[in-house]
Amino acid sequence: MRKFSPLAAVLSICLIAMLSFHLISPAAVSAAAKTAFSFSPTATPDEAERIDLQCQYPVLSSYAGLYYTYDISVSYIGGKESKTFDLKATVPEGFSYTISPGYGEGKEIAAIRLDPTKSYPESLKLTVRPYVWKVPAPGEYPVSFEVSSGSLKETLNLKAIVTANFDLKLSTPDGRLNTEATAGQDSQFTVILANTGSGDLEKITVDTKASNRPQSWTVTCKPDKIDSLKSGDTKEIQVTIHPSDKTIAGDYMLSVESEPESKQAYANIQIRVTVLTPTIWGWVGVGIVVLVVIALAGMFIRFGRR
Repeated sequence: MRKFSPLAAVLSICLIAMLSFHLISPAAVSAAAKTAFSFSPTATPDEAERIDLQCQYPVLSSYAGLYYTYDISVSYIGGKESKTFDLKATVPEGFSYTISPGYGEGKEIAAIRLDPTKSYPESLKLTVRPYVWKVPAPGEYPVSFEVSSGSLKETLNLKAIVTANFDLKLSTPDGRLNTEATAGQDSQFTVILANTGSGDLEKITVDTKASNRPQSWTVTCKPDKIDSLKSGDTKEIQVTIHPSDKTIAGDYMLSVESEPESKQAYANIQIRVTVLTPTIWGWVGVGIVVLVVIALAGMFIRFGRR
């Protein structure tokens, strides 16, 4: 048997490889390369038509009497052309709401036209406020915001938290809303100031409005300032009235008001003041009447004897 040296084996392999390379055309190599490194992109299907609602702060907290404003962004996605959408909110009983553009004041809207080709959302403001005459109790109140056009609809759930309600009340010890005063003299009556809310109040003033008191009267409240009044506490206020000497006898209305520095609460009470004339003038009147009667009697007797 003939033996091959290792050098001869290596030369044979190289020769076979060279012959194989020349047998493959450059076009074939190029085609193979394209097949190996090229790809066909996959087509993205059309996105479904929908509305996107976002609110960065969906839960707001404050004390009763204030309003809650939610900044909401609205996007119309997947549509073919611009469309008008209705806007509405659902709020708890005792609350009202307004919807306005995110930029600008004083304009209320009930619908908006959205363009699906815009790359940025529209900005809206939803403001929820309690009625002035109905102070909400502390608690959580659900709020929902809805954008719709036909069967296309989206709802955003929000929440308003009332931490405390502040309320003041003025009354009298016996419930009477009238008192008497004498012209030219001091007269006093008592009112009760009560904190009927769930939160403490500080720096409360008690006063009577100048526009509501008769001219030339002096009215003072003691105390006229209260540093703090806790929830459920009461305070007696002594009101001193000094009608002027020239005040004509009759009925007059006096308004007593109370309000904390924060203006979180307000109380008002109307008191009817019946002004009487001083007693001395009453005796003077009686004396005049007596003198007139005596004079008439004397004249009757004198002329009756003739």
